[in-house]
Amino acid sequence: MGPKLSYYAVVWVALIGCHLTLWQLPDGFCQETTDASDITAQIRDYKAQLAADGTQTEIRLKLAKVYLQIEAYAEAVDAYQQVIAITEVDGVPRAATIAPDSDVPAAYYGLGLAYTGLEKFEDAITAYQQAIGYTPDSAYIHAALGNAYANTHRYAEALDAYKMAVALNASDEMIHHQLGNVYSKRGAHTAAVRHQLQAIALAPQFAAAHYQLGLLYAQQKRWTDAINAYRTAYANDPALVESLYNLAQAYLRTGDTAAAREQMALFEKRKAALTPLHELRGALQRTQGAAERSQLLANIGRYYLKNGDYEKAVSAYQKALGMDPESVTAYNGIGVAYTMLEAYEAAITAQQKALELQPDFPKAHAGIGLVYFRQHKTGLALTHYRQAVALDPQFLEAHQKIAIILLNQARYAEATDAYLTIVALKPDDAEAYHNLGLCYAYQAKTVEDARRQFNADLTAAALSALEKAVDLSVSPARSVEPSIQPPFLTETYYLIGELQASQGDFGAAEEAYLSSGLPKAYHALAQLSARVASRDKADPKRWLETARRYAQEAIGLDPNVASYYNTLALIEFRRGDYQQAEQAIRKALALEPENPNYQHGLKQISGKLAVE
Repeated sequence: MGPKLSYYAVVWVALIGCHLTLWQLPDGFCQETTDASDITAQIRDYKAQLAADGTQTEIRLKLAKVYLQIEAYAEAVDAYQQVIAITEVDGVPRAATIAPDSDVPAAYYGLGLAYTGLEKFEDAITAYQQAIGYTPDSAYIHAALGNAYANTHRYAEALDAYKMAVALNASDEMIHHQLGNVYSKRGAHTAAVRHQLQAIALAPQFAAAHYQLGLLYAQQKRWTDAINAYRTAYANDPALVESLYNLAQAYLRTGDTAAAREQMALFEKRKAALTPLHELRGALQRTQGAAERSQLLANIGRYYLKNGDYEKAVSAYQKALGMDPESVTAYNGIGVAYTMLEAYEAAITAQQKALELQPDFPKAHAGIGLVYFRQHKTGLALTHYRQAVALDPQFLEAHQKIAIILLNQARYAEATDAYLTIVALKPDDAEAYHNLGLCYAYQAKTVEDARRQFNADLTAAALSALEKAVDLSVSPARSVEPSIQPPFLTETYYLIGELQASQGDFGAAEEAYLSSGLPKAYHALAQLSARVASRDKADPKRWLETARRYAQEAIGLDPNVASYYNTLALIEFRRGDYQQAEQAIRKALALEPENPNYQHGLKQISGKLAVE
């Protein structure tokens, strides 16, 4: 008995031809794979079995199904035609009776799917009609026939086919949805709405049905209903960007121009993001060569990978490997996707396969490094990243991971060298300069007093790197919005403040701390101002008042840090306001009741209050 093919595959391959890929091939049709080699192994195994005995139609049907899965439609056509050739002679079955669940109807059904994928709709219609001749009670084959008719704009025949399909299976949402689409093409809006609502009742998150419902409501000028339908469609499938365009049009019709502009702007942004994917899909549809299709599928996988859609990336890379089992790029890409999905064993297997095919492939070493990095096996990660940069000294991402590992391990001198390499490769990398400054600053803190000149040199180097990070981050030439600061920048300003304070430059330190805006920056300013008060014999009260104000600012920004209250208590104590000092130190103790310094401080303050 041949394998059953899901009707959803019919819709999917047909929609490719219409450039309306609104949903993907469902899990029920796809082979379950846990390793990148599964598909290639299956194809290799099926071909070996057929080489030994070419009459095994069940094996050939399985091979054809895999070809459909990886979008190798020409190969699928050939495989299905061979099954038919084995089971029929001049269109007449070899057996006296063909059972509905035999290989013959499955072969014609699959042949129709393959022709649909190739946009050969007339051939698909013929194949589906042959399948129906054997299995007239299959709702899915009737629906597939209806879909092929719709693709050739033969809507009367499509309507008849879909009516038969829904009569045979009224519980399938896709059949109702497609029938509704045909009714819409025929101008039968009431029937179209009814079937889209039935599809939604069966599958409430069916985005395409909500979208079509929105179109129908818009034709009836039911703008509120249309808006709700478009919003629901987009919420359930953000790839359905047409919803945003039509949502903008609906808002415009209601007079809400602000909402219309907002949705149109979002549409343009999302459309631009999806344009590369649509172009790749279009190129794939026009390309027949296996190697070329494999490369395009790998490019689609990379698109999904960059956008964080890792499961779709895995699917695309698996198809690429089915087309070309020696695609190093696909093995590397699927390895990265598996890593992000935390399927680490499969990820390493994929990267090792890439290295078997190309031992000097740096991205595969980096891919293995990424697996170990995410598993916190930093020693192994470092080994593989270093192998990657040994093979490709310009490999920026590998250098970045090496630098991060060394920085996290407090190996600041080595990390410094790594970041110097990074800024040489990418001179506009503000974050790299930030981390370079951090490395210099940590080294400046750890050198011995006997090497004060080296300490000063490191401090100067740290300041230079951090100031470069600021310049790059706030430069008008930055591609991002000027108002959007990189997340590390507040810490950059804080570190500049720390270094300027260590050099005794209060003005520069204050400017940097205030630019940071961090609670700890205000706390540092409070402590710095209190130290200046100790040295300024002319007007210590002014400096203590400044210190008090900064300490209160730090507490206002983060009231759950005990050390901030302790600093405020010390400042109030020096100002002679022992009641305020007591309140502050008690708040510090409430947060850290076992802290001996705070306990001792309370005793000192209580002693002063007792004297008063």
